[in-house]
Amino acid sequence: MQREAARGESVQSAAVQGEAVQAEAVPSVTAQDPATVQDAAQPQRPREKSAWWRAVLGEYPTGVTAITSTDAEGNPVGMVVGTFTAVSEDPPLVGFLPVAGSRTFAEISENGTFCANVLGYEHEELCRRFASRAEDRFESTRWERSELGNPRLTDAIAWFEGRITGTTPAGDHLFVMAEVTGLGVGDGSAGLPLLFLKGGYGSFTVPSLNFDVPGFSGQLRAAESVRDVVQQIADETGTECLLSTMADDSVLVITAANLLPSRPRYGIVGMNFPFAAPLTPVLAAWSAKDRLKLWEENSRHLLGKVDRPLLVRLLDTVREHGYGVTAGESSDDFDAIANDPAASWGELTGAWSAVKKNVEAILDAWTPAGLSAAGESALPVMSLQFPVFDAEGLAQFELVISGFDLHPDAEAFRSLVARGKAAAATITELTGGTVPEDYPV
Repeated sequence: MQREAARGESVQSAAVQGEAVQAEAVPSVTAQDPATVQDAAQPQRPREKSAWWRAVLGEYPTGVTAITSTDAEGNPVGMVVGTFTAVSEDPPLVGFLPVAGSRTFAEISENGTFCANVLGYEHEELCRRFASRAEDRFESTRWERSELGNPRLTDAIAWFEGRITGTTPAGDHLFVMAEVTGLGVGDGSAGLPLLFLKGGYGSFTVPSLNFDVPGFSGQLRAAESVRDVVQQIADETGTECLLSTMADDSVLVITAANLLPSRPRYGIVGMNFPFAAPLTPVLAAWSAKDRLKLWEENSRHLLGKVDRPLLVRLLDTVREHGYGVTAGESSDDFDAIANDPAASWGELTGAWSAVKKNVEAILDAWTPAGLSAAGESALPVMSLQFPVFDAEGLAQFELVISGFDLHPDAEAFRSLVARGKAAAATITELTGGTVPEDYPV
């Protein structure tokens, strides 16, 4: 539901947690509408219509966006709305619906430009200040000036700067459309997007697996029991070898051997990062449906969308070859961010975007003998990943081999793959697992 607070102006009140909210501008519902539970023979009085209207709209969750601009004197002004929307990609257009007669919007309209700041869960208090007459709403180090001079939240979930191109009456609201002159994402510190539902604020949670603590303890014991095998393959191949597993909705390194010089001096056991496509496809390719869904949905929250055809192709290729490949210089950047506990959500998003760009090139070049382009023109191969299976034939661990020649010839590549598969099979056997019958040995 839309909420708005202009500097010095009152807002329409609704009895929801004592805060100011306003109904969206959408066509009114009549007593004859079968979607209502009202008796068609008993026409509703205006106040009853309004209450029912708001009650129904209260079931519809909306995002929360702060629309900011400056007045004629250059002072910051702003309102909070639940009606911000994308209108067009080509050309990029956005819009929102302020209440007709809003003095705050009159100032924004006079300016002709605005910044739409998508609020996160940590912005709830800021949102409440905007929805009141508080004069300190802009007194925060989180605000900076945009290229057009409008206030912009440094930690907004996302932001869009627009130049107003038209305003159209829409019942008791106005529909404002603007061309996008700039857009971006914040540093991620505000958490997941703030939502307004049933008269209150909240957020949502990513679909997650139930974390099995006893089961995870068993995985730790199993990993410890095969530490010598991991060390042996690392010594024999002159590479770094890691054993990773799932911990809730993250991937966690639990065993490491022959660490690369670039690794932190304190090691990387315990390093973790989100289980999100397209990374760690081995743990997704041989998994139950709920884990596969988690892999995709975590990616959606990082990247904003899921390229399903690309992921289907990736998983099919991983299953066909029996292992995963990471290639491209962006892998080094990812490792640096994954090793940094202070890394922001924005940095993680950037790292995932960079890795995703390499996936299609990897799939186009991937052959049993390596990545097909010859010599230095080929993508540098950063690591190989092999599944270690549990008793049901699902991937419970991922054996990761890296630190070899970035451009291995066909013979060297095949040798690494054979050694990796053999080591993963040994670990599978020692931990009581079963290699699926259709796994390409």
